[in-house]
Amino acid sequence: MNARRKMRQWGRRFVQSARQCPCKQGDCIPLSDLSQGKSGTVYCNNDLRTIERGIYMGARITIFRNESEEPNIIVAVGDSRYVLDRRIAKHIGVRVD
Repeated sequence: MNARRKMRQWGRRFVQSARQCPCKQGDCIPLSDLSQGKSGTVYCNNDLRTIERGIYMGARITIFRNESEEPNIIVAVGDSRYVLDRRIAKHIGVRVD
């Protein structure tokens, strides 16, 4: 029984739960839904890797390429350009300007 309990606790540390956007319905849209050439402000982002790149709350972001048949989108934050996976971009909430 103890070995089983230890394994369950071990697995919980490595599995990340999906965090929901704290904003109200309609306040922001996913970054992956913005069309090419649009810009906005990041409203919620829980992904640490993208926060370290500069895509944090309040950052100004512009979409350079967002084609539905491609798995990645290209965004600009300040003077930097990044290629983001569409799955990651779905979890970043943006307010359109």
